[in-house]
Amino acid sequence: MRDFPAAGLAVLRLLSHPALFRRGLRYLSAVWRKFFFFQYRAALFPGGPPVAQVDHPLDERIPFNPRFIRIYLDFVAHWIRAAAFLRTRYGKGAFGKRGVALAGDFIRSTTELYAFALQVYSRHLSTTKRPRYLKNPRFWVIHATDPHLMCVPSLHVMIVVHCYTKFRGLVRDMGEEEALRPLTERLFREALAITEAVLYVKQHSVNCIAAALYTMSRFDSSLFSPAEAERFVSSLFGTPPPPGYAPFYGGARVQEGQIPRIREHIAGLYRSFLEGGGGDWTEPLLGYLRGLPRH
Repeated sequence: MRDFPAAGLAVLRLLSHPALFRRGLRYLSAVWRKFFFFQYRAALFPGGPPVAQVDHPLDERIPFNPRFIRIYLDFVAHWIRAAAFLRTRYGKGAFGKRGVALAGDFIRSTTELYAFALQVYSRHLSTTKRPRYLKNPRFWVIHATDPHLMCVPSLHVMIVVHCYTKFRGLVRDMGEEEALRPLTERLFREALAITEAVLYVKQHSVNCIAAALYTMSRFDSSLFSPAEAERFVSSLFGTPPPPGYAPFYGGARVQEGQIPRIREHIAGLYRSFLEGGGGDWTEPLLGYLRGLPRH
């Protein structure tokens, strides 16, 4: 069984096909227009959507650990590797030309996450306390490019959850769910590691995680059901990282006694959002943000 390609090779495999190249351009356009530009405009011209402070006391129980920055920054390469694998595996031999269609669907649905999350951001922004750490150049890039006003829901978590669930759904449709289960499990473990990393580098609060999981259940409940959300939360801070991430798991870690409290809070907040989301899916998140202190 072939493994996921390296990030650089994955990009080349996707961009070398005209249809996937166009999909990639649409993705980049969505990232700019619906994430960066919207935030920059809000930061430079205050007076638009209100900004809520979404920190929770449990965030203080998760130590700041800059070693996790390399895992955090892998969230884009994470899904690109999966998309390139689909193109290669299903683009020749017995599968014919299905690879391009599957990879294109994967890129398209990932792109749609930005517009879906913007339904909340455009009406209420949010932020968290973020240390200004300057000892690692990777943090310079984050501080320089991210105004940090789009925390609820966390797009980082939405993207990695979508990656493993969408991949699992597509290979199931191809009749290869069992054959490729080890790769799906690897994507699941990477998603957990990246989610933990966003907490360790203080890019998000535990509240943002719950909001992201709720958003994914409303984005496509067939891929991310409440049962799957519970499985994801119960695996946080307790699942060994995949080999490629293991070297960055040193340094300060959340204490074992705090893990059940963190999981219970995320799961409980997720359930409360789900219970209040019968109509407009954004209303539970917007109502929650309105009740928080203003930044």
